[in-house]
Amino acid sequence: MSYMKLDFVPFFQVVVRSWRKPLMLAVLAIVPTLSPRAAAQQGGSLTVQQLGDALTSYNKNTVNNNGNIYYSVTATKGRLKMEVVLSLSPNGRVIWIASDITPMPAPGRISIAAMLSLLKRNNEIGPMFFSVNGSSLRLSYPVPNFNQTSESVKQYLQAFVSTAMDNAALWDPGSVATK
Repeated sequence: MSYMKLDFVPFFQVVVRSWRKPLMLAVLAIVPTLSPRAAAQQGGSLTVQQLGDALTSYNKNTVNNNGNIYYSVTATKGRLKMEVVLSLSPNGRVIWIASDITPMPAPGRISIAAMLSLLKRNNEIGPMFFSVNGSSLRLSYPVPNFNQTSESVKQYLQAFVSTAMDNAALWDPGSVATK
């Protein structure tokens, strides 16, 4: 208990001394606005509802999993078709765009060369990245939920789909499995 007094006393002394210095007062006034919660209150972050509204033109499917709402859309390019899921992180700071793009082969049938190619590609497509999600190969795209609009979400979704489709040769089931 006494350690709390010792920490509080110097802090209080700094605050009292800062009242005499206008620059320090300005800093103390600005610091609370730098918190993530204050930034979210200032706008620019999409809510779950606004994220869903941005996806209306994509014929979104709304999923409510025990109160956790996320959206899925189907993207096609040529003969390739994939389901893309968009959701907010629990703290609302990240819009996650992800797709389980192909099933993983059975253990022992996975091509090490193909996995190394995917890992190398992660360096080129970052912040998007390939990973293994259970029995699927997943492509994920964490997008900061800051200064987002309906249009920017659509652009991120289009970039995600283009990246997935442009790299289809790397994740094709025939490439991922050993021969």
